[in-house]
Formats: sequence, C-alpha cells, structure tokens
Amino acid sequence: MILGIDPGRDKIGWALANSDGDLFYSGICPISEQELFLAALIRGSAYWEQELSPWVTEKKQTFVSHPEELSFAAIGNGTGSQEMINLLNRLGVRIITVNEKGTTLEARELYWNFHRPSWWQRCLPRIMWFPSRPLDDLAALVIARRGLLIK
Repeated sequence: MILGIDPGRDKIGWALANSDGDLFYSGICPISEQELFLAALIRGSAYWEQELSPWVTEKKQTFVSHPEELSFAAIGNGTGSQEMINLLNRLGVRIITVNEKGTTLEARELYWNFHRPSWWQRCLPRIMWFPSRPLDDLAALVIARRGLLIK
C-alpha cells in the first residue's frame, strides 16, 4: 500500500493506492485536522475505512480484507512538503519526495476518467470542462504513482 500526499497551505490531498497504482481511497484533509489524519494512518489499515471517512472524496476499491500496511509514502516537493515530511516520519515508513510539476493537469484527466462528463459538457471543447470539486486528492494519486516509478 502506498500513500501519496499533495501538501498545501490550507489542505492536504492524500491517496491510498496498491502497488499497481490502483486507487483505494483518496481525500482532502484541512491542515487544521492533519494530526487527526495522521493518527488514523498510524492506527493502521484495520481502521482506515472508518477513521478516514470524514475526508474521503473518492473510493474506487473496497477492502475485501484489510490491506497490507503502508510500504512507503510519496510526497510532492511543493508548498508545505518539509512540514509534512516531519509529520509523516511518525508513520515509520520510507518517504520519497517527487516532483509535483504537472500533477494538477494529470489529476484533472483522472477526474474525467473517474467521472464521465455529462452530455452537454461533451459538446464543449475539453479545455472548458471544469471539475466540480478540488483535485488535491487526485494530484496525490499522481504523486503516489510517480513514487512507484522511483522506488
């Protein structure tokens, strides 16, 4: 299991994916709740489905049984990354820093792969399609997938 983190000033995008880069859960956590988020991760995978639920924005696979524990965390090297690395050190997993350039554009593509546009949106040029929510969590999935390439 891989944790991807897109750190920011106001919120943290996060994604849990398997070793193939397939999404399990992703979400956006306000910075003010980062300690609660970290505590849920530390408690372990048996508690993730329940304890991470306040922040979940995408859920693509359900856990048939509890997933393996985290093997590593990939974090974007942008705003707030050093503070987040300091927090994630408490998880006791290897942390990989990846370049987050272009992750928002890739996250936008992922969003449209997960949520097909309505018929009227498809009539517009793709550049005019706007997601209905922030995409920090999907940027974290892109970061996790980039981390898999480095590991």
